[in-house]
Amino acid sequence: MNCKQLIELTKEFIHNATHYNMDYLDNVYSDKLVIVRVDETGKVDTTTKPELLKFFQQMHDDKAAPLSEQAVFYHAVADDNLALVVLERTMDLYGRMEKMFFTLVWERIADHWHVVKESVVVMQVL
Repeated sequence: MNCKQLIELTKEFIHNATHYNMDYLDNVYSDKLVIVRVDETGKVDTTTKPELLKFFQQMHDDKAAPLSEQAVFYHAVADDNLALVVLERTMDLYGRMEKMFFTLVWERIADHWHVVKESVVVMQVL
């Protein structure tokens, strides 16, 4: 996969996540997913796939408004089986506007790309 394709894949991922497309999310997130989130105070939380799907399902069930799809891409690199994307997003995910720095690790498993690791750093609460 080239850099442009990786960014397009990530934009598709963001679109489906921000609109709570549960079938897509269940398929794109690897069963070995781990998300590490560091907030503005330095507190670290981790989330697994079942926990994340539960969160998105609640947003879906509550008919929550879609999240922002805006993203600034800083870096994207891939080979045949692994890919890394670094991006910035600003959105209200937990009841407050946050400027966040994401790193996504994609892995090609059985001819499909899956998010296997993700880190999120809250840079600023707006």
